[in-house]
Amino acid sequence: MSKVFGIGWAKTGTSTLGKCFEILGFDHQSQNLGLAKDLAKPDLSRIMALAQEKETFEDWPWIILYKELDQAFPGSRFILTQREPDQWIRSYKNMLANQGGESEELNEIRRILYGLPFPQVSREAMIQRYRRHNDEVTDYFRDRSDSLLVVNWGKGDGWKELCEFLDKPIPAQPFPHTNKGKYYRKTISSRVQNKLRAWLK
Repeated sequence: MSKVFGIGWAKTGTSTLGKCFEILGFDHQSQNLGLAKDLAKPDLSRIMALAQEKETFEDWPWIILYKELDQAFPGSRFILTQREPDQWIRSYKNMLANQGGESEELNEIRRILYGLPFPQVSREAMIQRYRRHNDEVTDYFRDRSDSLLVVNWGKGDGWKELCEFLDKPIPAQPFPHTNKGKYYRKTISSRVQNKLRAWLK
């Protein structure tokens, strides 16, 4: 079978997709932020070399390289995980809160990945970027429904849709829902809360 790339934006159930790939027996590669800075260079050889070694992929840096990966590995399949924008931004800011802060290195990586001027980014800009990615992916594959699967785990998509797309039998075990966000509002420091409020204005 050709390679399968999960190209849904981070915090849309990408970890769940990765777990599904593993359950289905694929040699899987998840997020690799060590390759993020390569995206700012014209040389993608390190990324493509890793793509050559594995069978399935999800999260960064694969998300925004679907065109290049499609050309490099003809016949590959792509899976776009989605969730409602309001749910997505809530999950993203919760992740930031649980991280307890930010660093210049992480901000540099986010600037490369998102194409936005972190940390000076508004809620609206983030949602626009998220929507644009989804629109660009569906437009790119608009005449190739056999190459793209769009799923939303929160709306009930699961083994049936995924396994039909991948020509795999449905596993006996329940569909996994990994990396669920934990929302401990009272445990977040006031400093981080203030930063989040400012960011979401």
